[in-house]
Amino acid sequence: ALPIYPRRVSEPLRRTHSVPLRWRDTDALGHVNHAVMSSYLEVGRDAMLLAVLDPNLYVIVRMEMNFRAELLLSAGEVTVETAVASLGTSSMVLDEAVRDPHGTVIVESRTTVVQWDPTARSSRAFTAGQRSVLLGD
Repeated sequence: ALPIYPRRVSEPLRRTHSVPLRWRDTDALGHVNHAVMSSYLEVGRDAMLLAVLDPNLYVIVRMEMNFRAELLLSAGEVTVETAVASLGTSSMVLDEAVRDPHGTVIVESRTTVVQWDPTARSSRAFTAGQRSVLLGD
């Protein structure tokens, strides 16, 4: 029988990536601006997906972010955690988090990405090799 998609992932591909904070990331209130958080998540996401996909060949179709704490420039850097939560034929759901150096969750995100075929201008199914890595098989 064919598996039902999206498949929940028991041992997902999971990566962490450090991102330095920049002065330009802050706003008039002295904390890192909320809009910058999606950029931090993108850096972490690209670092993880580079192991499996060309990061230039996926598109985001949904992103949900929950802001949990303030982040000040004095933190110096953040750690972005990215993990595959579920996998479909050409899409995957990623659980992502931005943490400060003390481990405090600043932002939690759930992002759906679709592997993209730029020639056909449509989604492209994951290969068996990509699926194996993404599912942690």
